[in-house]
Amino acid sequence: MRIEERIPARDVARMIGVKTATLAKWRRFGKGPGGWRRMSPTLVTYPAVEVEQFIATRRGQRMESSHTE
Repeated sequence: MRIEERIPARDVARMIGVKTATLAKWRRFGKGPGGWRRMSPTLVTYPAVEVEQFIATRRGQRMESSHTE
């Protein structure tokens, strides 16, 4: 059995460069990194793999938009 590495929402927000409130809003609208879980009333975590994929996708989108300008 493999243990999945999970990252707290406050750290994910820092990594992405948004506020934790923005992450909460994204969760409500189905945006942002997937696979989040509410571990307690005050702790939400995300799978590290999902966060890495989300960041890579955002970087790719930024790179594409900078080439079209």
